[in-house]
Amino acid sequence: MEIHTASPKSQRRILVVVDSDPRINPRVAEAVRMAGGVGVWDQVSVHVVLRGPATRALGEQAASLPEARMFKQFIGMIRENGGQVSVMPDAESMEDIRPEELLENGMKPEAFAALTAECASVLRF
Repeated sequence: MEIHTASPKSQRRILVVVDSDPRINPRVAEAVRMAGGVGVWDQVSVHVVLRGPATRALGEQAASLPEARMFKQFIGMIRENGGQVSVMPDAESMEDIRPEELLENGMKPEAFAALTAECASVLRF
C-alpha cells in the first residue's frame, strides 16, 4: 500500500485506488472494507476508484467472487454515507461490468487525474 499526503490546506478527502483483481487478491475486499469503515466516521469524504480488473467487484459475476458479501455490504455502505465508488474498467474487465454501473459511475482518466489532485490523501491497493 502506498500513501501520498497532499498539503494541509487540501480538502479532507480520501481517495482509495484499487487496481488488483478481486478473483485472486483478497486485498481488494479489505480496501473496500477499510474505505467503508472510514466513511462512517463523517470526518472525511471517501472516494473509491476501482480500476482495471478491480472493477469485477461490481461486475456481472461479482456474486461468485470469494468476498462477494463484503463487496456488496461495504460498497453500499460507502455510497449510503455520502462517499463515491467509481469504475475505470480496462478492455478485459469491460466485458464483465454492468452497463448501468459504467453509465452511472464510470470515470475517465482526466477526471481521475483531477480527483487525485483534489484529495488530501491517496491510498493505492
